[in-house]
Amino acid sequence: MAGKYLLASILCLVLGNALGQEQQSVMEGTYNVTQVCTMVKTGTQLGSILSCSIYYVCTRSGPVMQTCSSGYAYNFRTQNCALASEVECYYGMSNPCAGVVGSAWVPNVKNCQGWYYCNGNQIGGHGVCDKGERFESASQRCIYGDCGQPDSDSDEPGLVNYCSVVPPNMYFGSTSDCQTWYYCNAQGLQTQGECASSAFIASSASCGYDTAPGACDRVVNAPVPTTCSTLNEIAPDPTTCGNYYVCNGEVYVLNSCPYGTYWDLPSQSCVYRKLAAPTSGCNRCQYATTPFVNAVDKTCDTYYYCQNGNHGAVSTCPTGFFFNEADQACAPNSGLSNYSPYNGACYNAGTPSGPPSPSDSTSGSSGDSSTSSGSSPPTSNA
Repeated sequence: MAGKYLLASILCLVLGNALGQEQQSVMEGTYNVTQVCTMVKTGTQLGSILSCSIYYVCTRSGPVMQTCSSGYAYNFRTQNCALASEVECYYGMSNPCAGVVGSAWVPNVKNCQGWYYCNGNQIGGHGVCDKGERFESASQRCIYGDCGQPDSDSDEPGLVNYCSVVPPNMYFGSTSDCQTWYYCNAQGLQTQGECASSAFIASSASCGYDTAPGACDRVVNAPVPTTCSTLNEIAPDPTTCGNYYVCNGEVYVLNSCPYGTYWDLPSQSCVYRKLAAPTSGCNRCQYATTPFVNAVDKTCDTYYYCQNGNHGAVSTCPTGFFFNEADQACAPNSGLSNYSPYNGACYNAGTPSGPPSPSDSTSGSSGDSSTSSGSSPPTSNA
């Protein structure tokens, strides 16, 4: 029996250490590899915009960088490493014409409309396609089509569009809303559309209903915090409970907690969703497995309905009741002191701050209830 307790303790310690290792977003310039991984199926491989030999495998916990062997380059279209001479890749090259035999036109990787004319290994000229056109490297000409991503004048590398790193002939989701999808054709042209009356599910690359937890967790609606001056200062993401930002001394850098965890304000670490006390206002439908969830609220009486990873209007339990997420019902406040320590959304709820004032002795007995419009769970009699 002692051996079983020892094994359980070791497992808890290992799991606790794993959760303590927050995952910093993988960035290549303005290309957020971690974010793009949430838009595609698990197992998808993404290209790099810094090196032709680097690629990333998207796992459930985020991207894992891989490197091709010497003399090989990564072909994001076929999702494998091949002889560098057989792969069309121009990232990380100081001279985009290096290795060119004869005359050819090659892309400017910073601008999807841009091109270079190569005369052997030498740059013979450069320019851009007309408005409404983009440069297609396969045919070495300008074709009709938008870039899909704004071009940048910054020296910092960035994506010209998702189809520069996402393999062709696959659908993937948007981080702005749950219904929008993108598609890359064989020529690298990015198109988009919307699921008519349901969500786009990245795990199945199809339109469907959010029957699986986390199906729309990729959606991030909050503006990213910008400049900062205090190194390692942390700011929670105001709408995505599983994200937070760390100051590098100049700007905030997005970080993501491991799957199933939220950024916990009291401990300043990533904690299991149920136990975490995240910032007020963040979306607790992320990783939820029940239709109704507690809102972050010190009174613990507010809740909302989850659909497609997003929440609807906030509802409120009757006076004298709190919302019990496990029971999916409002319950008497007599059980709140036992509920709040194990449910971080209600952190410190039910904990007395001092003796009641004389005016408190007659309050809270009206029994009035207030709920918002929409679906509401039943009230528990327990």
